[in-house]
Amino acid sequence: MVKVALIGAGFIAQAHANAYKQINNADIVAVADKIEKTGVKFAKEYNAKYYKDSSDIFKDNNVDLADICVPTFLHEEMVLKAAKAKKHIFCEKPLTLSIKSAQNMIKAVRDSGVKAMVGHVLRFWPEYVKVKDYIDSNVLGKPLHAFCQRLAVTPDWHQDNWGASEKLGGGAALDLHIHDLDYLTWLFGKPSVVMAQGIFDPVKKESSGLVHIITAIEFKNKVSAVAEGGWEFKGEFPFTMALRILCEKGTIDWVFRAGKNIEERSQVSEITVYKNDGSIEILEPEKIDAFHAELNYFIDCIENNKQVEIATFEDGKSSLELALAAIKSAKTLKVIRM
Repeated sequence: MVKVALIGAGFIAQAHANAYKQINNADIVAVADKIEKTGVKFAKEYNAKYYKDSSDIFKDNNVDLADICVPTFLHEEMVLKAAKAKKHIFCEKPLTLSIKSAQNMIKAVRDSGVKAMVGHVLRFWPEYVKVKDYIDSNVLGKPLHAFCQRLAVTPDWHQDNWGASEKLGGGAALDLHIHDLDYLTWLFGKPSVVMAQGIFDPVKKESSGLVHIITAIEFKNKVSAVAEGGWEFKGEFPFTMALRILCEKGTIDWVFRAGKNIEERSQVSEITVYKNDGSIEILEPEKIDAFHAELNYFIDCIENNKQVEIATFEDGKSSLELALAAIKSAKTLKVIRM
């Protein structure tokens, strides 16, 4: 049994907690949150011990795994403390805000010998996994171009709106857009050239991070891609995801709308493959929750002493490098060579 401590009791922590409930060999034993009312309520719901100061969790010998769900600017601090305390680490994406910070985190994990994983959940999202498997099968030949899209309303689940700040959360480019950038690197490997355009908050302007960004990428294997991400949409605009991949022998197409806060993610949406010979194939993804899949994978790695091979901290660093290059390109309107 892996005993889990959730550090942070917000929106994403609740998604993780719901997933742990479905994992037989995981048990939530502790919860930390600086907002006592929120933390106490969360801990009571899962019959766990509440800590106001997250540092006390790292002293708890009953904790095996620290699941870090705090704002991004606190990730490095929490990871370093967890590694020093010899706790296994699951850290929500993005891994952190700078390459130097990512390197510090990777070194701390390596030196401590604990297992670590970053929450790039698209690597477990059934539709995205199905498409990757299909691409890898080479049924459609070589991929030529990919398009990804991730659009949302302005977040209201970030305490004090930390996610919109470039210094605290990185804005939409690091908190939202990075999902698709990570997926594209998982599909196609290392990028060589990045070009991006973006817009800042029309009120706060450059005091905030980007609220919308479109990134064009040329990968070293000569596949090109465009990803669009933003959270400046208002009203009842639904969380929208799209994936389209043009290959030598056909095209893969998928679009999904999932409610304001992606609460309807459990609805499986079929993937359509349009083949050059005129035939159409429907791909039906597995009916699983991606958060459950990623955490179940990590728990299995811990319990059975397996090496973490998906969504490693090194993967998190690679995705961060690409996202930071996109931000730099959007600000300077220059091509960035990786």
